[in-house]
Amino acid sequence: MSGQVELVLQKIGQFLRPIAEAPKDGRWILAKTSDGFLVCRWDRDPVGLAGPSWLEANDASRGYLDDYFEGWIDPAELKLWNYATLADLLIAFVDDANAHGDERALRILKTRAAKA
Repeated sequence: MSGQVELVLQKIGQFLRPIAEAPKDGRWILAKTSDGFLVCRWDRDPVGLAGPSWLEANDASRGYLDDYFEGWIDPAELKLWNYATLADLLIAFVDDANAHGDERALRILKTRAAKA
């Protein structure tokens, strides 16, 4: 099942690459899971984990192996967007968060919107 974020990214020419091709040198990537995207980096010696794994930007205590991901996108290769595309991407993110019951993401968005 494709999420709305993935559809918007495809619309602007960004496609998933096989996770086996992802850089394992500590660079950040957008890794696709069945629930959406995670910002991750490879760590060869993560603290508190049994061995090398992908660490999530927001929770470095959790590690993931390649099999967890469907593919990846290199954020350094993302095109510069116009405001309409950024709006589409934000709306897609909210739609995906609602569809997957991601209360944490929705809470962050609501908190930031209240501050604006």
